Amino acid sequence: MTERHVTVERQGRVGLVFLDRPDRRNSYTPLMALQLQDALVAFDADPEVSVIVVSGRGEHFGVGADLDMNWRDERTHGVETLTEPEKAPWNLSTPIIAAINGDAIGVSLTWAMQADIRVVADSARLAFSFNRVGIMPDRGSTWLLPRLAGFGVAMDLLLTGRTIDGTEFERRGLATHVAAPADVLEVAVELATDMAERCAPVSMTATKRLMYEFLESTDRVAAYNRERRVLTWIRTCGETLRGIAAFKEKRAPEWGTTKHTRVPAELR
Repeated sequence: MTERHVTVERQGRVGLVFLDRPDRRNSYTPLMALQLQDALVAFDADPEVSVIVVSGRGEHFGVGADLDMNWRDERTHGVETLTEPEKAPWNLSTPIIAAINGDAIGVSLTWAMQADIRVVADSARLAFSFNRVGIMPDRGSTWLLPRLAGFGVAMDLLLTGRTIDGTEFERRGLATHVAAPADVLEVAVELATDMAERCAPVSMTATKRLMYEFLESTDRVAAYNRERRVLTWIRTCGETLRGIAAFKEKRAPEWGTTKHTRVPAELR
């Protein structure tokens, strides 16, 4: 029987994924990396799951790599290149929330940065500590952080590897919600549940995909026009009328799409 370093639960339409090595402070292993990817992909394939929340069991989100592993063995590093880019978190159809319930160091933090929304504990210790242990930042953090926090802040955090707390992390634009450690998961699940109940699945997926796509676009007019075409198509699905009716009647909407409702090829 395979050892479980990641476990999953369901809460309504929210899929919960836990880094689950609390006795090792949820430190990274190659098995954890593979199981995390598998859990995200499985929830993404489930039409009954509208939002995914990733958190850590116990007091920590994850304290980085398990330093007791043999780091001279190439097999230790697990899957390091995007051989299956369609399985990357930003390419999945389902919105992902990272509930950073405690310390997040090194690779554990760069995992959290791949989520779409982050809720962080105010007292959590967070560090892109790579340069302090003789390695460089990973999982696209040198690409993403300048876009989230600005070039100067990204240089500071990535080059120095210094530790900041959750309050500064949120102030720097790297999280959008900050809470007491005991409340982080609850805040994240409440946010996910509200999204699942109130937001049209197809429009959330389209919003996520376009936003990541446009991070690399320099043609503002082309982006504007593509956004308009997709928006017009979503209206043809009837979701706008359903949303307006629910708003007027003061009830939860009954959507006619799923996150797997695909934008026609000619609009992509």
